[in-house]
Amino acid sequence: MLKVNASVKSVMEMKCRDVGFNCDFVVRGDSEQEIMQQAAAHAQRDHGMRPEDITEELKGKIRANIH
Repeated sequence: MLKVNASVKSVMEMKCRDVGFNCDFVVRGDSEQEIMQQAAAHAQRDHGMRPEDITEELKGKIRANIH
């Protein structure tokens, strides 16, 4: 019988390009919340976006592309 190690977390990721940007940045994390925080920081740092530019629509695109 195959045993699954419950302590092993699956890493989630989101590719910036999949959200519509011409960018090869990939965010990896253990939770949606972690991905969202990293994606927001990336958007501000590398795409010059302000927090108010990260709309609910954009957040929805990001969430839909977390795998």
